[in-house]
Amino acid sequence: TPSPPPQSPHRRSAARGAGRRNMAGRFAAFGARAWSRQGLRTPFGALAAGAAGAGGLVGHRVYLRADTGDDASNLKPHHLATWHEGRNGLVPERRVNHVKNPMAIELPDMNFLNPDELVHGHIILNDSKAASRDVALKKGCVRGNACRDIYWEPTKVRAAIVTCGGLCPGLNSIIREVTHCLWHQYGVRSIVGIQGGYNGLTDPEAYPPIALDPNEVREIHMKGGSI
Repeated sequence: TPSPPPQSPHRRSAARGAGRRNMAGRFAAFGARAWSRQGLRTPFGALAAGAAGAGGLVGHRVYLRADTGDDASNLKPHHLATWHEGRNGLVPERRVNHVKNPMAIELPDMNFLNPDELVHGHIILNDSKAASRDVALKKGCVRGNACRDIYWEPTKVRAAIVTCGGLCPGLNSIIREVTHCLWHQYGVRSIVGIQGGYNGLTDPEAYPPIALDPNEVREIHMKGGSI
């Protein structure tokens, strides 16, 4: 029997990406079921990031997901206002973000990005390497920074911080600064740290979350690893 033809690097990369998205979808589904058990308060919406035709389970309801393929500007399948619509494209954040960013009040002279600002991914004209460029960047990437209008009312937010995956330097510093930013710049007062990575998401009874505040994280940047 002849062996199958070898996959192209792009096809192998797409297959690996689909596998990671399906794994994230399974974790999100398990977590949604665990956090919805009686006596547990859901800290955030667990969204499955499956490929086209996959289902995301949230609160025991199944939604059809849009294609989350190779397009860095395709954020509709991931935004809380549009993920359940099964559509692709850039999120109309000017229309769905109705809350004034607290920093826009405290720092009126600060520059805030437009929510639809894009950085060109392919900037070379008559590119000799066009065939090898990452197709995900073709339509550009949304710039990441603070915007004047946001989706959530900060005083009603319960934020969860979780670290998953391999070794990474400076995790405690990131946990500390995210906590400080949420607390001081956005006014969020309910912040938790998820223990045990994905285990804490899927089984919060066995790995209860830890309450975080500026005092709790004051010196963690002096310690190694991740708290």
